[in-house]
Amino acid sequence: MLVNAANQRSNFLVNVLFSLVLTLGVVVIAVVYFYGESIAEKTTNLISDDLPTYDLLHKLDKGLIEQERYLYEFYINKRESDFSRGYTNSFQQGLDTLAELQLRLGNVQPLQIIRENLTSVSKVGNEFFLNIMEPDTDWDFAIEQLRLVSEITRDTTHQTQLLVHQTERKVKVSEQKVLTGLESVRFFVVLYSVITLLIAFVVTKAIRTYLVNSVSHQRLSLFPARNPNPIISLDHKSNVTYSNPATDSLLQRLNLPMGKTHLLLDKNIRLHQEKILSETSIRSTIFEYEIDNLYFQCDLHWVEDQRQWDIHLTDVTERKRVQQELSYRATHDQETGLKNRYELEKSFTDLYAKTDAFVLGLIEIRSFNQLLTIRGLTVASTVVKEVALVIDEVVSNANLTGFQVYHTGEKSFAITNTEGLSKKDIYSLVKQIEAKISSTIFHSQDQVRLDFGFACFPEHGNDYTRLHKNALAALDKSASSEDKSHILFTVELGTKLAYEQKLIDDMRVAIEEVEFELYFQPQLELQTGTIIGAEVLIRWQRDDEWVSPAEFIPLAEKAGLIDILGDWILHTSCQKARKLVDLGFHDLVVAVNISPLQFGRKDFLEKVKQALKDTQLSAKNLELEITEGVIIYNEQETIATLESLKSLGVQLAIDDFGTGYSSLNYLKKFNIDKLKIDQSFVRNIQHESADQSIVRTIIELGRNLGLTLIAEGVEEQEQLNILKHMGCDEMQGYFFSRPLPEQEFIEFVQQQSGA
Repeated sequence: MLVNAANQRSNFLVNVLFSLVLTLGVVVIAVVYFYGESIAEKTTNLISDDLPTYDLLHKLDKGLIEQERYLYEFYINKRESDFSRGYTNSFQQGLDTLAELQLRLGNVQPLQIIRENLTSVSKVGNEFFLNIMEPDTDWDFAIEQLRLVSEITRDTTHQTQLLVHQTERKVKVSEQKVLTGLESVRFFVVLYSVITLLIAFVVTKAIRTYLVNSVSHQRLSLFPARNPNPIISLDHKSNVTYSNPATDSLLQRLNLPMGKTHLLLDKNIRLHQEKILSETSIRSTIFEYEIDNLYFQCDLHWVEDQRQWDIHLTDVTERKRVQQELSYRATHDQETGLKNRYELEKSFTDLYAKTDAFVLGLIEIRSFNQLLTIRGLTVASTVVKEVALVIDEVVSNANLTGFQVYHTGEKSFAITNTEGLSKKDIYSLVKQIEAKISSTIFHSQDQVRLDFGFACFPEHGNDYTRLHKNALAALDKSASSEDKSHILFTVELGTKLAYEQKLIDDMRVAIEEVEFELYFQPQLELQTGTIIGAEVLIRWQRDDEWVSPAEFIPLAEKAGLIDILGDWILHTSCQKARKLVDLGFHDLVVAVNISPLQFGRKDFLEKVKQALKDTQLSAKNLELEITEGVIIYNEQETIATLESLKSLGVQLAIDDFGTGYSSLNYLKKFNIDKLKIDQSFVRNIQHESADQSIVRTIIELGRNLGLTLIAEGVEEQEQLNILKHMGCDEMQGYFFSRPLPEQEFIEFVQQQSGA
């Protein structure tokens, strides 16, 4: 078609001058026809070679976008089969496209970089797949991997654009070759005659203009027309001058009127245009915006020579939604939907800057571990959600404003208030929450109790660490108190906590330096008056002053030192007992108190066996005293441990009987040797008839079950007489002997034996 048009124009010109240069005209026509065929052939090759190259570059770019989309979709739905099939096909398509481009363009540097990027995307994609498939997915690492894939994709897009520019340069080179051919025709015509030159120049000029315009128009029209993404052109007044077919498809997808392309533009596009025009160093920008719940990336270019704007839109909705989901997971608790502890810490920056005073409140579900043990994880998680709803509802409906609720841990919540709550306001808020909690029927059908701790900025701390620490201290105080569900931090509480922390630090040193001592309180058999054993009591002298076990033992449990301390007491008690046996007191029994935490360890039985083995002590000389609290939970494990201890020959006693759970059921199930009557019932037994009735009942109960009864805290003769008359088997207390150091105890036993 191009050749025919050229011939028509040439024939017209030749006919005008035919009378002048008929012969030369025929020659010129033949020459022009020959070169016209050559030029047309080169133009056709240009279209057939270079436009497919554009398509391949677009296909490669689309393949990378598809790989990125599969990664985001896999992060959301974790469908391994869909991801593996789609991602692998997309990656292979990219390699095939890259190979075809290398055949067309050669192993140019942009293609080398693209191949490296494809390898990097494959490596990151594999690591991302393994991370997501892990049971404990590292979400922060997943975000970083997706960000890296996006960066590589953008870099690859940049390389493809470089190749597009190279192809355009190639088109220009080919165009130049066409022009060179035409100049050759002109040169040939000059050689023949001036007239022929004139005719050839006119004809060739017409052909060249037509071909150049045809190639340019075809190239410019095919590229945007085949692009699956919307491409829009605006004039300098932002009026739409062009839109490709993909733009119409998007209008139809959004149910917008056809031809209303301007509805697809960002409402703030003028701001971006003004920024580009105001800065001479840039002529394009990339930004994102939303249209009817769809997110688009807009690549805006200012074409200076044509005085128009070129806009390329890319649908990034899936990527945006994945980013939003990742952001939500990073900032909210998945079970309750409340902001998490990281958001609590971040919020303090704004609170410091915008608020002169605010309140931090910490809330914790009391006895949550017991709920978890008894009811299981599913029920416990449901209760946590229900408690979160109650707290959020009460705070939302409170008369005061400025509240924000956080879920900071498995059983923990936090409240911030920027309105400067007074002590009365805090008390009122707690009462409202407790009232709502008490009236709520929880999934577990159990009554839930909460503990509260509050601290005020800046009075109780001028940074997050100190304020949270003091609020946590108030919470711990609340949790350890039976009569107060909430505690507001005070200077006195801070002083007490500082003292306790110093005591814990000193205790660590004391454990390392073995500064503790064991004292022995003799135990007497009432009917025979014989010393049958002793209870081992730990003593600690700190700075020349004795620290009460009632003070440091709870701190040892709280600080996680009770295991080490308990192991030392058990092992040392066995050593001392073995020494007594070696001195000839073969029947003396050393009683050792075992804390619930120590007894609950999985290796406790092995610790007892090892202590007996290391000291060569007979198990009959060791008695382990456990409290009723040990028995309440994990009944089956407790039964198994007690039976194993009995099989060793160790004697077992229930300490402080009557002050705890006191269930006849566990006395029936558990293989116990002895009950220790708590001193609280013995202290006023000579004066209180109620105490007498309780002690008598315990003794009768023990006798009926075949258990030995021992009373502790006996300090007066009348108490001893009453216990002996009731049939109590054994006693210990200051009336008989105070706790004695090891050597004094040995001498005491020797004296009693001699007497």
